[in-house]
Amino acid sequence: MPASARERLVRALLVLGSVAFTTAALEGAARVARHFRGAGYEAAETTRYMEYDPLLGWRKRPNVRVTYRRREYTVDVAINRLGLRDLDRGYEAPAGCLRILALGDSFVEGYTVAFPQTVGQVLESSIRAGGRAVEVLNAGTSGYSTDQEYLFYRTEGVRYSARIVLVFFYYNDVLYNDRDRFAKQPKPLLADRAGRLAVANEPVPEAPPAGPERKPSPPKGSALLEWLRDRLLYGEPRARQALARLGLWDPIPTTRAPLEIRVYERRPPPEIEAAWRKTALLLGALAEETAARGARLLVVYVPNRLEVDPRTWELTRILYGVDDTVWDRAAVRRRLERIGAERGFPVLDLTPALRARVHWPWSGPYFDYDGHWNAAGHHAAADAVRGFLEQAGWLAAG
Repeated sequence: MPASARERLVRALLVLGSVAFTTAALEGAARVARHFRGAGYEAAETTRYMEYDPLLGWRKRPNVRVTYRRREYTVDVAINRLGLRDLDRGYEAPAGCLRILALGDSFVEGYTVAFPQTVGQVLESSIRAGGRAVEVLNAGTSGYSTDQEYLFYRTEGVRYSARIVLVFFYYNDVLYNDRDRFAKQPKPLLADRAGRLAVANEPVPEAPPAGPERKPSPPKGSALLEWLRDRLLYGEPRARQALARLGLWDPIPTTRAPLEIRVYERRPPPEIEAAWRKTALLLGALAEETAARGARLLVVYVPNRLEVDPRTWELTRILYGVDDTVWDRAAVRRRLERIGAERGFPVLDLTPALRARVHWPWSGPYFDYDGHWNAAGHHAAADAVRGFLEQAGWLAAG
């Protein structure tokens, strides 16, 4: 065999060996990472620090600590003596200090990030950096919808003497404002009685005892291939589908959209329209309640990731078989703004601030698998809220 041919063979074998070694090393690293990664929602950490409440359905237990160990983060959550994920502050505001109360669900509670990185703490720190004495109290509770936030404000939130009340609103608030269950957990259902909202199922039924934590099935197959498949799922779903057609993995299945997300339909079903009417009543009642206490109300719209990131919208289109002729990604925000104009409160849309933080594949404001804000998302939200409060003159007037 000529020397040149031998050299080419050696080079080819070296390249193949190098590729095989690199692939094996990457596979090994991916398997180690997969072995040590946290669980998903099956870990049910909320059951360890929530307790039954006859009015609200559930509330956070005072003086409890729990650690979330999820695929993308490990976070310690500490609840203070008054049942908030907050510093140990009393009901009375310090003299000369502006108090802001943040109401909302898991986005506000912020169990995906360390406490100093939550939207409320970032907002407080940034306002204080400008020389204003302020406290931003974190009254977010995982799973709450607007009805529970309204009831919490009436019974507990008013005790904190807040001059500004922030209500963070997410798309699934709409449906669950008109339901007596959230993820099988009993919750209050408010009814319109002679022009006033009243709880129709008080006391709220207790939930059955929580069963044992579900253990995820042990992963199978190549960890490297799994990593690539998941990265493409959230980053380039069309490329993932193309590779599925080549037999590399199963395609993304098309399924029926859950009722809660059908708020984006251009012609939403009757259940969603009824829920919107209830939502308008709730927000109107909350606006009246805050005004009666001498407080200002700002509703902060938290967009679904599909409204912020075009890749998530592409995945949604594949998953539910929809497109822009069937769904309107701005539908929830527009409806909420219309309610605000009718009921006399401002609505701050966080979509532009969060879109500005999308830099795929390097970074973004949401976790890929979890779907909540990461630290960048909390910072973007806090910056937008502070900008609104400054421009509106609420910080000076407070």
